[in-house]
Amino acid sequence: MRFVIHATLLALLVSALAGCTVLDEVDKANAQMAERSNNKNKAKVEATTTASAADAKASPLLEDSKRWWKKATSLAPRAVDASIVKCHLPGGTEFRSKDDCLSRGGVPQGVSG
Repeated sequence: MRFVIHATLLALLVSALAGCTVLDEVDKANAQMAERSNNKNKAKVEATTTASAADAKASPLLEDSKRWWKKATSLAPRAVDASIVKCHLPGGTEFRSKDDCLSRGGVPQGVSG
């Protein structure tokens, strides 16, 4: 009977010690996660600073874009091609060249540019 009690106590002691080891590992992992999240926050701050510097360098492009938007008359980058028409097909309406529309059996309708 004594042997069973000693064996049980020994098993409890070993499991308690193993539990302490597990808790130590969990604490180490939490410390590493906190350290990594701090590094990520620092990286985000640096990226924001870098983005601000990139914005300062890209300002000529931004200025060109603003000038283009002020004089833009359509969303197309160049004048609308007169050969592109609204094509009414059995499956729906598409925009394509007049010849392509007719070859597919559609009804072309002129598009004002």
